[in-house]
Amino acid sequence: MEHETLCLLKTVADETRIRILRALYEKDCYVELLSERLNLSAATVSFHMKKLQQAGLVDSRREQYYTIYSVRRDIFRHTLEELILEKDGGETAEALREEQYRRKVLKSFMPNGICEQMPAQLKKRIIVYREIFSNFEGGRTYTEKEVNEIIARIHADYCTVRRGFIGMGWMQRNNGIYTVNPHPDNDHYEDINM
Repeated sequence: MEHETLCLLKTVADETRIRILRALYEKDCYVELLSERLNLSAATVSFHMKKLQQAGLVDSRREQYYTIYSVRRDIFRHTLEELILEKDGGETAEALREEQYRRKVLKSFMPNGICEQMPAQLKKRIIVYREIFSNFEGGRTYTEKEVNEIIARIHADYCTVRRGFIGMGWMQRNNGIYTVNPHPDNDHYEDINM
C-alpha cells in the first residue's frame, strides 16, 4: 500500500499533470485536443498521460481513429487520510490491486482497445465486457443495429457480447430496442455466454 500511495502522490505532484487532470474532469479528450487546449506539445501530453495511466488515474478507450482519455473519478473520491493512514481497513489498497489487475487483463486482451479473442476465464471476461459496455450511455436506448456497430468496433462477435449484456442485466431488449441499465447489477453473471 505504501508504494502505491507514494506512486499516486508522486504522479499528481506535477503541474502539467494537474492541468491535464483538470481538463479531463471537464471533458474526455484525445491527446491532440488536450495539446491544443493546454498549449503543450502532443509528445508532452502523451508522456504525462502514460504516467497518469500507470498510476491508475486515467482510463482510455478507442473511438474510431482516436484514443479518448477520461479521469478515473472513483480514485479521486478517496481522501488523503484513507491513502496515508490506511483507515479504510485496506479497501483502498484492494481497489488499487483490482485496478492493476483490470489494466493487466485489458492490456492482454484489448491492446489498442480491440478485443481479438475473448478470455475464457469468467473474471477476465467480465472485465472485457465491462470495458466494451463503457461505450454505452446509461439510460439511453439503442437500436439493435447501433448496439451491433458499437460492439463490432471492439469485438467481432457482437451477437455473443450483446446477449451477454442482456443476460447480465446490463441491457434490456424490447421489440429490437435496447435500453442500457444506468445502474447495472455487477453481481448477476449467470448468463455471460461462456
